[in-house]
Amino acid sequence: MAVNMGRSSGSTLREQYLTLKVMADNIRSQEQFLMMVDREHIIPDMARRLSKEAISEDLISNKRVFLDFLYNMLARTGPGEPDMDIEFHYLIIDKGFFEVDKSILWMQENEVVIPFEIGEKFGKTIVGEEAVDAVRKIIAFYKEAEARFDREHFGDLDRCTLLVLEEHFPQSSWHIRMRLPAKILNDHPISI
Repeated sequence: MAVNMGRSSGSTLREQYLTLKVMADNIRSQEQFLMMVDREHIIPDMARRLSKEAISEDLISNKRVFLDFLYNMLARTGPGEPDMDIEFHYLIIDKGFFEVDKSILWMQENEVVIPFEIGEKFGKTIVGEEAVDAVRKIIAFYKEAEARFDREHFGDLDRCTLLVLEEHFPQSSWHIRMRLPAKILNDHPISI
């Protein structure tokens, strides 16, 4: 995937955000193509395997470029720029299953669904490799981040939200939605 950073380093945050949106759409179309190839049984096995290998390698590369671009964009964000938030939807079943349902990057009211691996890796930095006490760890992490952004944003907590829903039937599970200013990613770097 080729990314044009513009004529100068002075491209606006909105332009960068739109570039990020195009990158996310391209990644999503590659993921959909892989699913389609998997379901199509009239494609010969060799052709299916080779096309999946080629697209998979390109997909991983595109996700890495996306994450690098996102980190660079967040690093260059300063005061007076539009607010950028990150939102993760997690599903925790019993005590051992931890999964990201959705990862979203917000710029004011605009959203971009970003690769789930970002939410998954970020979640694992919070709860660790073992999902033991994941809900408690996420709540503790959120409280610490909320206190930090409360100080930095002078009491404006509209950008920090945490919703924890517990489900008892058919089995015990938790649905967690956490939204924080996107610069939290700079404090907890991840890689794909």
